[in-house]
Amino acid sequence: MTSFEELLEVARSRDEIVGLYVFGSRGRDFMVDERSDWDVCVVLADREAQEAFDREFRYTHGAQVEIVTATLEGLRDLASEHSRYASAHADVVLDETDGELTRVVAEQESLPGGSRDAIVRDALDGYINQTYRSLRYGTRLDAVEAIPYALRTIFALGDRVRPYNKYLEWELRHDPLEGWTADELLPLIDRVLTGEPAAQHELFNRVEPQARSAGFGEVIDSWEPDVAWLRGSGGYRDR
Repeated sequence: MTSFEELLEVARSRDEIVGLYVFGSRGRDFMVDERSDWDVCVVLADREAQEAFDREFRYTHGAQVEIVTATLEGLRDLASEHSRYASAHADVVLDETDGELTRVVAEQESLPGGSRDAIVRDALDGYINQTYRSLRYGTRLDAVEAIPYALRTIFALGDRVRPYNKYLEWELRHDPLEGWTADELLPLIDRVLTGEPAAQHELFNRVEPQARSAGFGEVIDSWEPDVAWLRGSGGYRDR
């Protein structure tokens, strides 16, 4: 397959293909230049049709058109947050499912149904753990490792999957999070990445009330007697 237009022509001509969408930079119309490839998902009617298509059009990394395949049922059942974000904000070019594919693709920005609470608890605890270690031992690498957990927490509180690093600013500006703006969060992250204690306290003081108001105070309280210290309002292990 040498061009996106050729692939689209094939998709329109075959009954077993029920849809096609463009994801990645071209799907979001972000950071596109003359070197940008086309990341395309071809959606097949069933698993048998998908396997046959994969044999005919093999995925080739670095090709001008990189083709992945899925079934509509497979997209509905995607559980991986990383995989879901790949399809978030995708440009659905062909939909032969009476709009069902478009709806399913739009849902990929959200966490899998029923998973939010477990994801928030896991991410929030991981964020506090790394922040504790950085503040306790002055380790910058722990501050750096706290950031992925913090971002996963912040987005999961909004029932959204964490974006890829490349798209973080784009996501914050095009689909803002409640309680955060790009101009607030991004500079704060930059400061945390340096290991600056004041920045780590500030981020904790922003995350804590959001987590408590959403019902996750028990995760924070499990870090007593160090919560005031994490806020920067008390000494380590003050009683």
